[in-house]
Amino acid sequence: MEQAEQMGARTTARSVPVAQLGTSLARARCLRAGQVERMKQSLLAHGQLTPLVVVERQASLEIVDGFKRRSAAAAMGWPWLLVGIRPLDETAQWVTMLALNRGPQSMTVLEEALVLREMTLGGHTQLEIGGLVGRHKSWVSRRIGLVERLHPELVEWVRTGLLAAGTARRLMVLPAGNQLEWAAVVSHAALGTEETELLVGLWQKTSDPQVRRFLLGQPREALARARPESLAAASDPRLTPRGQGLQRSLRILQAVGQRAEHGLRPPPPPADLEILQPELIATHQVLQRVRSAVGSVARPNGCGGGDTKSATPTSGTG
Repeated sequence: MEQAEQMGARTTARSVPVAQLGTSLARARCLRAGQVERMKQSLLAHGQLTPLVVVERQASLEIVDGFKRRSAAAAMGWPWLLVGIRPLDETAQWVTMLALNRGPQSMTVLEEALVLREMTLGGHTQLEIGGLVGRHKSWVSRRIGLVERLHPELVEWVRTGLLAAGTARRLMVLPAGNQLEWAAVVSHAALGTEETELLVGLWQKTSDPQVRRFLLGQPREALARARPESLAAASDPRLTPRGQGLQRSLRILQAVGQRAEHGLRPPPPPADLEILQPELIATHQVLQRVRSAVGSVARPNGCGGGDTKSATPTSGTG
């Protein structure tokens, strides 16, 4: 009840110099440049529509909600912003931060986790936190687990905008040391979230040092091999739609064939071969049909079957 009363307390907005607004509570928020840029456009178009929520701490004002507005205003050189001071204690400030950011795309899962971790550092149990924020204990536990499984340096990467929160979540399945290694690869190669997830999955599936070095050293080439369909992005514009479709299929077939050959030479363990027999037989049959179809139209030396027939004399000619 006390928390709700503090959160719901009415305040009167007043203007405060932007430079006097503290951001120490931003340690539980993640900087996203795109959001700040959109906020700048909104402030320019409509002005400040709602006051920032702040608390008074040791004669200074700390922002509870409104970090994007402050960042945007500071970037544009605005001297003042409207704020509303709330009488929130240390616990209520975090509860309020969550409550004011429950809308879609307001706060990432990792940001929620950072807020909940602050509450645990304040001495609250996960069960108590669940009651304070109106969530089940399992919801609290899952989110706090995100922070605990993610390397502390990566938490800072996300918080300062160096790494996307979604990408960081794909890395937390790795041991802490490998998380940093992969984060450097992701950053250097500018990999997206799905690309990161695919490569990390491949890394986890193999214990071969050479393969792992390849994934880390040549991530883009590894992606091309893992997703051969991407090789067919640009079809020859001279082809008909049917021809373009065939070109894409042939490129995929070539890439997949190379991967299959790599997996067969040297042969896998006998136990694997026994289990794979049905697939091996079916693949052999399909490849025989494909080979026959390709052979009937391919002209390796520039001389097709039609040319051979035309070179044969017809009866009755002198």
